[in-house]
Amino acid sequence: MSRIFIFQLPFDYTLRLTSTEMFFWGALLLIILVLSIKSLFVKVQGGSEGLVGQNVIALGDFSEKGESYEGQVLCMSEIWTAIADFQVKKGDRFMVSRSEGLTLYLCNNK
Repeated sequence: MSRIFIFQLPFDYTLRLTSTEMFFWGALLLIILVLSIKSLFVKVQGGSEGLVGQNVIALGDFSEKGESYEGQVLCMSEIWTAIADFQVKKGDRFMVSRSEGLTLYLCNNK
């Protein structure tokens, strides 16, 4: 069973705005809309997507693991495990090509 509640408000419920108020609310809505659309095109700063393209510094010589080399790097003031297809010495600078979990993969572009 459904019930319908009908009641009358004790005052006149109409929205009356002056032209100044309409301009203010319109401008505010426009600003929010523009900032929302602009945020869609901002480069990702955090997460694994934000690490790609970052410069890293090797904290030590990388050890050989099969066909690749593994070691630790400093990226954005954090220590990460990194894998490279080439020999890396302590203090060398490289760029992150991709990330997988908590591991960064380095490319040879210094």
